[in-house]
Amino acid sequence: MNFAKPSKKIYDLNDLKNFQNSIAFQKLSKVLNEILIAVQDKKVPNDILNPDIVTRKQLPNMVIPSLIDENKESFECSENGKVLIETIDKLNQLIDETPPIEGPTRFGNLACRLWHDKVETILEKELKKFKVEGVNLDDFLIESSYYIASSFGSKIRLDYGTGHELSYLTFIGSLLDYKVIPLDGYELLVLFSKYYDLIRKLIIVYNLEPAGSHGVWGLDDHFHLIYIIGSSQFCNDKLAPVVSRALSNQTINTYKLTNLYINSIAFIFKIKTGPFNEHSPIIYDIHQNVYSWQKVRQGLIKMYFDEVFKKYPVIQHFWFGNVLYPWKDVHGKDLPVYQKEMKEEEEQPSSKTTTKMPMPMTRAPWARR
Repeated sequence: MNFAKPSKKIYDLNDLKNFQNSIAFQKLSKVLNEILIAVQDKKVPNDILNPDIVTRKQLPNMVIPSLIDENKESFECSENGKVLIETIDKLNQLIDETPPIEGPTRFGNLACRLWHDKVETILEKELKKFKVEGVNLDDFLIESSYYIASSFGSKIRLDYGTGHELSYLTFIGSLLDYKVIPLDGYELLVLFSKYYDLIRKLIIVYNLEPAGSHGVWGLDDHFHLIYIIGSSQFCNDKLAPVVSRALSNQTINTYKLTNLYINSIAFIFKIKTGPFNEHSPIIYDIHQNVYSWQKVRQGLIKMYFDEVFKKYPVIQHFWFGNVLYPWKDVHGKDLPVYQKEMKEEEEQPSSKTTTKMPMPMTRAPWARR
């Protein structure tokens, strides 16, 4: 089968059923499960997560305790993993080289569009450094590079949300599928940590809007997957903090550079003020009503399937190729495409306007009845 540039297949709410029956959906579910198992009882290696991204104010000579295993301090990624890290580092540096445009802007700084313009050139050059076996690299990149290019938010809307986060999961899944990177928990944590630090820097520097946010009734303004990965890190970890203490200063300062869940909590405290139960009630509710990290992960996964995979406003922007994530059923038969007569079919997902369709929020599994 020939690789082909991904294209739009989902045009209507009714197409969600076909998506649930697609090979693409099965592969996404499978890679998510594989990643969560791989990162269990693992900590982000030293010197990976940037403390400045998640620290509101650093006190002089403040020592942040680390629970990293000493034998993992010198952990090194695979050669292809290093290629991806170097690529993300260059995109991070590109933000410094593309400062925000001065002047009043309520939502999204226009300099972010200049940043996006430069990203394509870097990706085209850096990703060709991958070494793959059993497939032509140029063919592989026709589909895989599309997903990483779609994972940095919208150039047009100047926003970022769970659909973009899904694109990065999709890209990582393609690398695992073709053994470009190993299914190693530490390496996966490094690759996700680097990505999330980049995205949060984009959000802060360019004031990116949340894409399809539920406001205070959503889990988070921009993210969801990071919480699942972080909660999975604590599963089977005998030294994991008590769930009810996850919002405390002591827990945050101890784990924010080793665990992606706590790292996300620290980021919320950095960018938001006021009572936590008011601006982040869903997360607050988790730590009032759930008593094990396995239950936290289970509930977050259920929410992810309901709020990402089963929500048309999110999944309509997921595009399908011929090989990596095909629009085919489990028997390899092409699924129907009910294409509407509209210009949006020619647009990239990043250039679409946000749908005005209501997005009712699914009740959290741990919510009080």
